[in-house]
Amino acid sequence: MFRTVPRMAGFVFRENRVPYYQRLFQRHDGKRQWWKTDRSKYIMYPYLISVYGLGIASTYAMCRMVFGHKTWRKKAKCPGEQPVCSLCARLRQRCAYAGERRRSLPHTTPDESASVAAFTAADAPEVRISRTLEDRLGNLEAKMGEVLDALERNSSRTEQQRTTASSLRPNTMSGPITSSVISAITPLPTWEKVLAVAELYLLYCESQPLPLFHRDSFLNSLSTRDPEILYAILALSIRFSDEGCQGLNDLATLVSGYTEVARGLVMRRVSEGPVELSTLQCLCLLSLIDFTNGNTHRSSIHSSLAMNLAQCANLGSETHATWSAVAREERRRCFWSICLLKRFHGVEFDSMGFPDGSFPPFPESPERPRPPFSPSNATDEARSTGMEDQGIIAYVIILSEVFAKTTRYVRRHGRPSSVPPWSSQSEYSKIITLQMDLETRMPYVHRFKPANLSERTTEELQANRGYWGPWFLNQFLYHTNLCLLNHPLLLSLGLRNFRNSIPEIFLQHTSDLISSHTTWIIHFINYFEEKNFIVSDPLLGYSAAVVATIELQLSFTEDKTIRQEKRDRFYRCVKFVENIGQRWPHMAQLADKLQRLEGAVSASYQPEPRAQNKSLLIDLSRFWEILEYSFNRDMDSARRLFGDSLYCEPPTMDMEVSQTSPLPEPTRLNSHSEQSHPGSRMSEYGFQSALPVGSHYAMGSTISPRHSDFFNDELSILATNFFSQGQEFLRGSDNREGIGNF
Repeated sequence: MFRTVPRMAGFVFRENRVPYYQRLFQRHDGKRQWWKTDRSKYIMYPYLISVYGLGIASTYAMCRMVFGHKTWRKKAKCPGEQPVCSLCARLRQRCAYAGERRRSLPHTTPDESASVAAFTAADAPEVRISRTLEDRLGNLEAKMGEVLDALERNSSRTEQQRTTASSLRPNTMSGPITSSVISAITPLPTWEKVLAVAELYLLYCESQPLPLFHRDSFLNSLSTRDPEILYAILALSIRFSDEGCQGLNDLATLVSGYTEVARGLVMRRVSEGPVELSTLQCLCLLSLIDFTNGNTHRSSIHSSLAMNLAQCANLGSETHATWSAVAREERRRCFWSICLLKRFHGVEFDSMGFPDGSFPPFPESPERPRPPFSPSNATDEARSTGMEDQGIIAYVIILSEVFAKTTRYVRRHGRPSSVPPWSSQSEYSKIITLQMDLETRMPYVHRFKPANLSERTTEELQANRGYWGPWFLNQFLYHTNLCLLNHPLLLSLGLRNFRNSIPEIFLQHTSDLISSHTTWIIHFINYFEEKNFIVSDPLLGYSAAVVATIELQLSFTEDKTIRQEKRDRFYRCVKFVENIGQRWPHMAQLADKLQRLEGAVSASYQPEPRAQNKSLLIDLSRFWEILEYSFNRDMDSARRLFGDSLYCEPPTMDMEVSQTSPLPEPTRLNSHSEQSHPGSRMSEYGFQSALPVGSHYAMGSTISPRHSDFFNDELSILATNFFSQGQEFLRGSDNREGIGNF
């Protein structure tokens, strides 16, 4: 009779061993069977009667066959109704849930007692056979239920967050570390908060400086991304949120918590697998977070690990044909973000370490916002059509190659070389040549003049940060490279072997470059202040710190007007770095180092040149810890990272006199057509001739002469040389508009 009943729509048969009608009501919804719950009777009985036209007796027999089969002896949870259990009374069976046999209740009617007794007698042999097993399983179920109920009562908020995260991420959260473990460490905020912080990431962090994610699909795909990505984004971007943090301590605690969870998840991915693209993306974010927190040792480790994994996975190759356009774009962005990280750390990133020896195409870039119409716009557009435009992000990546080489040049601390800097074979000339060559590949549309910054409103700049963030970074990289290469301190240290043979053209060249490109960075700092533009890229703060060291050296002059001007520029740079340091701890430390440097140098300066102590030294290590931003000299960071078997205290060096004298001033015509002789200022300081390398130099009666070596030359410099060197680089007309226009 029952075998003729057709299949019911929406149900599938999963096990052939299950009786037919039992399989008939089985729903395909995972491992749970809704027909085994106490709610099933409200669906089965009316359904069979109304749809299939079965009678009440047939319906009951059919359901009894399904529910009473020995294969499914474990019954649903008793609702616990008093004085009679409605489920057990309706099915005329004893309640055996959780190992507790329901006794005949005193309030039960005689008819109900008789029916239950009759049912029990008929089923007695089967009950006796399975009683022991049911009791043991029931007791275990009861204890587990009590534990779960207690956890639910004590951590209702955590359970709610875990349920939300699991519903949003059904696949990725079931990896080696489950969502419950993650929430127990540092719970995710509400999903609305996660989305809000992700929007802040797009606004203030994406392409500033790392172009890591596909901008258009980022928010829509956020719920499908791995949890380590979510935690890393929170750690990086929550500092831009006005909600959720009452103070700097609360912010630091949140950032630290999110960072450590992301680090634990990604390291487990690396050690146990599977390593995905999200693993490399998370390592990039962690490297940037550690760098901005001042942990540049660990930042370098994360970026190097990401680079090694990219090499092993052949991330630069695009031979796979089944990738979607978004997946292919994110692979490119991850590759070039790793490249940028390594170059910002002063490592030359080339294709030699990749199997196919080639780089993927540059990532997509947003278009430049169109400026208000002006008569020169048509000419500018026509001028820019003759060159292929690869996008503003591509030119940041291209210019970062020069930045990496310049950073390595700074690390040499001006050690003298047998090749003079004006030689085409010198490191200085090679870097300058590379920068000029790359500048010829920059389309006109992305240069300073067609940007029309003066006509841009604050709202327009903020709404188009996707373009202006990389654009400002490109400008700052360009000017910072030239400021570092021509830094007065580095040049004076590097030209010790060529004091008597420095070409006049080279002196004018370096003087003009320093004057022009420091002025350009000061111009952008003033522009940000005028427009109330929030600068979120920490590399811009480093550029300002480099200019601050130059302005500080140039400020020590007898000319009160020039001294005040340079002081104002120095403090403007320090203020700019301090503002960025409100969100990036490393920039706050850099601003503090600048202030301490200013105090130490000012204490060594005497306004009267003849009163200057000729044996007074200036410690140059304060300069190096600012100029070498990517090379960590923070011993606290090293102490936190390395154990006793690896950590070494910094060596204590005896202070040596640096045999450097100021560079001659280039001969110029002043406003009265009088020549300015380069030797005049040198004679005032007692430098009639350059000191030969290797000669003995007496510091005073209390200090014995010592042979100066190149390493100790990096540690200190005579105060007279330092201050007069700044004066040699001063120019009377250093504000000509258009010089250094990029």
